[in-house]
Amino acid sequence: MNTISYFLTIIIIKIVVIDSLNNITNGIHIQIFDNIAEISQEISPFDLPITYSQQEWNDIRSDSFRLIGNYLNIEAQIISFNRTSLNGQKILIQRNLKNETFTEAIMIDETQNLIHDLIDNTYYMINSDRIKYLSIPFLRKYFVDFIFDINHLENIYLRYLQNNIKWKVRYDLLLENNNTDSILQAYADIRNDGSSTLMIDFAELISGDVNIQSSSSASSGYYATTTTGGYAAYDSVDSNNEQQGIAPASAPPTISQGAELAGIYVFSINETFILDPRSNYILPMFRPVIDIERYGLIEKYFRAMDNRGNAQRAYRLRVPDRYLPKGHVFVRESDRLVGEIYWSDHSANETNEFNIGEDPDLQYIEYIQLISRRQAYEANGYRFMLSTYTTNLHLINNKNRLINIEYRLRFSSQDNLTLKEDTNETLLQIDGSTISGIFQLNPNDEQEIKFTFETQ
Repeated sequence: MNTISYFLTIIIIKIVVIDSLNNITNGIHIQIFDNIAEISQEISPFDLPITYSQQEWNDIRSDSFRLIGNYLNIEAQIISFNRTSLNGQKILIQRNLKNETFTEAIMIDETQNLIHDLIDNTYYMINSDRIKYLSIPFLRKYFVDFIFDINHLENIYLRYLQNNIKWKVRYDLLLENNNTDSILQAYADIRNDGSSTLMIDFAELISGDVNIQSSSSASSGYYATTTTGGYAAYDSVDSNNEQQGIAPASAPPTISQGAELAGIYVFSINETFILDPRSNYILPMFRPVIDIERYGLIEKYFRAMDNRGNAQRAYRLRVPDRYLPKGHVFVRESDRLVGEIYWSDHSANETNEFNIGEDPDLQYIEYIQLISRRQAYEANGYRFMLSTYTTNLHLINNKNRLINIEYRLRFSSQDNLTLKEDTNETLLQIDGSTISGIFQLNPNDEQEIKFTFETQ
């Protein structure tokens, strides 16, 4: 390799490295919510104004910019964009789709491609693919600047909300015949839908009922504010661009156990990691000790007619010592996927009930008989009708193992709901507007439960 080729190679390598570094945002502290993230980045006063491209600006809440420091006195904050345009500049246009010849024109209004045709001195709008530019087309840039006093040497931070970074929790609920071997594994799924690589020094994943809008209701154009004084489901993407579980070459970071803060929970990542553009970064969170119960669930509203159906495959989960953030759950039985659900936030030791579909081996039949009707009166003289029904309930277990079936018969109101007679008095009870009971069925067993109730 001669000397000229060698130096050209070095220059090309430097250009590539510099271009790569320019596309990486370093030194970030970030708080990530389920629909947005708040970024705090250390800057120098000499970095101002901060410049953003149109693509970057589309993902930023422009009303959220703040300059943070203990000794800052903010006098003004200015957000603006450059106003250079192609209006009045000469361009080339294809006047006829059947003719590839381009002729001269003047751009009058670039927002709607209104041009002045210099051939016939007319004005009209034209599609962008029929325009050739004689200079690089204008790219709008946005600028964020501050006017401030500082009376002490310190680090200052630029803080703002960015809506293309978010996170959610995903769970694997792995169940075995022996409940003591069952596992609940939680994962943090962090999503970067942006076009920039983020080098994150410290992150917090925020879980709970946090109401933050992903976009501002204010205009994203030019405005300035003056203040006095100083100043924490899954969108789809193009599958060709998606990268799942990208991890750096070094050991992946770990997530803290989580801490409660004013009604929300914070999971911290105290190690540096990289969020690549258009990627998911998935990290294990926790694997708690769980109590799990399987049962058949019959839950329905009362109808004055005979009916039959199947019980639901239901589960009752309790985690004694850990808050469970809302998230999607894959449910597996003996390493077979049997369902997918979504559950909301649950506090430690709270019972979480869910079902994932009908069980053909657990059946029920209800025979309903109207016994009588009578008029009743309220204290104000209002007259209403009370009806008495007898239900003959048959519960059928076609499995070769014992199972509990929970029966819940709901009514539109608890007013005047009375359980008159029950052949299984210790098993059925009224809870608000529901008649409920738990029945244990032996393998290949059938039980008959007869009860009478009065309702309005």
